[in-house]
Amino acid sequence: MIHRILPAVLWLLFILLATLTPGQQLPKTPDVIGFDKLVHFGLFFVLTFLWNRVRTTTGWAELNKVKFITKYLVFGILIAILVEYLQQYIPGRSFDYGDMIANIMGGTIGTACFYILHKKQSSLV
Repeated sequence: MIHRILPAVLWLLFILLATLTPGQQLPKTPDVIGFDKLVHFGLFFVLTFLWNRVRTTTGWAELNKVKFITKYLVFGILIAILVEYLQQYIPGRSFDYGDMIANIMGGTIGTACFYILHKKQSSLV
């Protein structure tokens, strides 16, 4: 169990540290259009994938699709919105609807990928 929960907790802490650090203390990012959104997408893709692994430690039992999707989409969406909301109170950071949508999309796709891989009994899950 610890080999599943530790990466998920560390990734969540990393996201909180990265997204709630004052803007002046962040490293310079490439001036590529959409790079910021891609980073947000990736952070939340990995987050929901890792948390889905934590919750499915009982083996390859059939997942209740509705419960599974509801739980993890709600978790992913709430965290995505909360992080963006809190950024407006951090110096040099701001609330950005585009970032919030990238967060939500990353969480949604991460959950979908996990579900598909779980059904295929992939070694990744």
